[in-house]
Amino acid sequence: MTGTVAAQPFIIGAMNGIDCFFEGARLVWRPGIRTYVIVPFILNTIVFIAVVGVGISQMQALTEWISGMLPEWLAFLAGVLTAIAGIAAFLVFVLVFAIIASVISSPFLALLSEKVEEALTGERPTATANMAVVFFRALGREVQKLLYYLPRLIGVFLLTLIPVINVASPVLWVLFGAWMMTIQYVDYAADNNSLGFADLRDRLGATRFQAMMFGLVVYVALAVPILNLILIPIAVAGGTVFYVERLRTR
Repeated sequence: MTGTVAAQPFIIGAMNGIDCFFEGARLVWRPGIRTYVIVPFILNTIVFIAVVGVGISQMQALTEWISGMLPEWLAFLAGVLTAIAGIAAFLVFVLVFAIIASVISSPFLALLSEKVEEALTGERPTATANMAVVFFRALGREVQKLLYYLPRLIGVFLLTLIPVINVASPVLWVLFGAWMMTIQYVDYAADNNSLGFADLRDRLGATRFQAMMFGLVVYVALAVPILNLILIPIAVAGGTVFYVERLRTR
């Protein structure tokens, strides 16, 4: 994939986290950028079909498990607990889909982020290289993110198993998911600019509210069927806007 993208006027500090997402949605359709959306879209479709298939097959087992664990005198709670578990399972599904699809598509998403940043600033990111280097560097960065995500994902999952606390589990999953989405999709631009993963988290922490707003929009949009197939490239573009807008000059 080749081609250059003309830079557009861009004012640092003019956008909040939500604005960054919608700016990314606009940018992915520009000539010179939309070409880089095709491969992630195909890969996302394949992953989505696979994850949906597994999720549907497990829902019946989840319902039976909840009904079986309750004593007979608490059987009336089965419907309530099943509904809560269903909501939590759906939020987990959204998160799992996003992580798997992003890992598989990561080299192509890194190239997309590069083109978006070039369109915004007129400059190529500092760590751009040939496709082979981008491929292995992007995969290595995904491993770092997975090592960060997994312990926290397991922790939130365990909280959903604790009676009383698990009533709040959907809220915990939303907050956790929003933060993970921000890290996931802002990281492509950070990696392209040789910003370490720990440094990225520190910079996001310094603008946490806006970071959470960006991630929340992404997380909610990922829950919309069909839209979520094109959403990941949009999230990468929006994350790149967020990096340029709020993190690049820190």
